[in-house]
Amino acid sequence: MPYVSATDLGNRIGADQLTRLADRDGDGVADTGVIEAAIAEADGVIDGYLTGRYELPLSNPPALLTSIACDLILYALHPWGAPEEVRNRRNDAIKMLQSIADGKVVLDGRIPSDDEPQWGDALPVMTDPRRMGF
Repeated sequence: MPYVSATDLGNRIGADQLTRLADRDGDGVADTGVIEAAIAEADGVIDGYLTGRYELPLSNPPALLTSIACDLILYALHPWGAPEEVRNRRNDAIKMLQSIADGKVVLDGRIPSDDEPQWGDALPVMTDPRRMGF
């Protein structure tokens, strides 16, 4: 399930801006393949950070992930180099994803998955040196 749809993206950045960024054949219409590829790229990045922390796919993705996805997509839609503001927003999105992966940020009260060890999980502490096995 994508974290944002093409319609949501158009509403966020404006239909004219989306067309300007995604019209690769110059016909005045945003190319759906370009938009879908950018959405898939953003979804892959987000899932890469959430894997092992949350059970994927998330149903009803929280607004934070929608915002992060939009920033990643906007960056992906600039194939010849993004403006500084767009690069900064992408970098901030990656930092937020890292905070989620590290467990510093929890998504809308969702319970992290118990399937795998989580980033930052501590190893057991042995208080009796005779039980360490060496």
